[in-house]
Amino acid sequence: MQRILLAIAGAAAFCAAVTFLLQIAIARGLPATDIVLVTASATLLLSIGAAAFAYRAFNRANLVATELERLTRSMDAAIKDVSLRGDREATKLEELNAAVSSRLDASSARISPAESGDDFYEERPAAAAETPAPARKGRQAHAESYTPGPVDALGADVALRRMVAGGQADLSLQPIIAAGRGEAGGFEVHFHIQPEEGKPVDIRRLQQPVADVDPAAFERLAVVSATEAARRGLGDISERMPLHVAVSSALLEDGLEFATVLDIFKLHPALAKSVVMSLPAELLETSQHSAALDLLSGLDIRFAAEDWSGSQADLDKMKKAGVNALKIAADRLLDRVKQRKGQPNGAALVEMAGEAGVDIIATNVQSEEDAVSLIDMGVDLMTGERLSPPRRLKTDTHGAIKRA
Repeated sequence: MQRILLAIAGAAAFCAAVTFLLQIAIARGLPATDIVLVTASATLLLSIGAAAFAYRAFNRANLVATELERLTRSMDAAIKDVSLRGDREATKLEELNAAVSSRLDASSARISPAESGDDFYEERPAAAAETPAPARKGRQAHAESYTPGPVDALGADVALRRMVAGGQADLSLQPIIAAGRGEAGGFEVHFHIQPEEGKPVDIRRLQQPVADVDPAAFERLAVVSATEAARRGLGDISERMPLHVAVSSALLEDGLEFATVLDIFKLHPALAKSVVMSLPAELLETSQHSAALDLLSGLDIRFAAEDWSGSQADLDKMKKAGVNALKIAADRLLDRVKQRKGQPNGAALVEMAGEAGVDIIATNVQSEEDAVSLIDMGVDLMTGERLSPPRRLKTDTHGAIKRA
């Protein structure tokens, strides 16, 4: 369009110049034949210029039309190719979902704390074994954390107090499934509490105080029992499948109980890599317990941080403190919970952890669909009641874990 306007403007300027020259010629008395000759010459030049411009514009239009047609055909071909790829990818995704679901089912069925791990587990009643998966979703026999109810002489609180006071604990292990390998990537340690009446309860962490139960003693007993289980019964449980024990500031601040934990790892240093201390992230983000954490890391104890907020600065601090795993709820990773302004989404959490070389363990995974979504995000380790609930370990008459 600009070239056309320039051509018209040039032609108008040429005509104006010729007209001006003719006026001068007429005013000076130039013969009529010369005036006609000059006019004809100017007209001829203008016609040649117009013809050349038209020819060039015609060629340009043809080139543009050809290019437009080629581009249109290329776009049609690309759209068809993308459509075909989409159909193929949709088919592959359906196949992948089916394969992952099958793998998770198989993993939940066969995962054990050692190669012959089912020998460690207590046999389940036949009725419980036949209970379909959806019915297990609402069971109250298993809990990530324990919030005590009213003290009942026949309830779990009494059984819990008796267990801590006696120093003898029954354990349940819940697999942390490594979906990519189809095996356990570790185990969450629970206390198996059997009230005199009612259903048993598996307790991983105390959320509220329980009367006459010292939280530090509770956590020390968990660490000692898990270490003893690894030493006596699970034998070669390796660095790939450690026992995760939930602890808090209560253990780190109690000098006597903390010293007991240090002593057992000093006595059995080879077992250090069989245990992971699972702590709330805020304890690892501050320097308040740095001395206690340094003592543990000096014995090659590894840490897992629970409920990381998503701060890069806090992640750097935890990484420096020896954290190699982050436990984050599946709902947080899948962006199902309301976030504070400025907090990263689930995909950003996975990316940040990957760049720091820290594993993410998705907790409270509710369904196989959630598991598939987490795998698509790059999360391989996960745990949840629907994937695999805690299972009680066998004990002999002295309370020790039986060997396979």
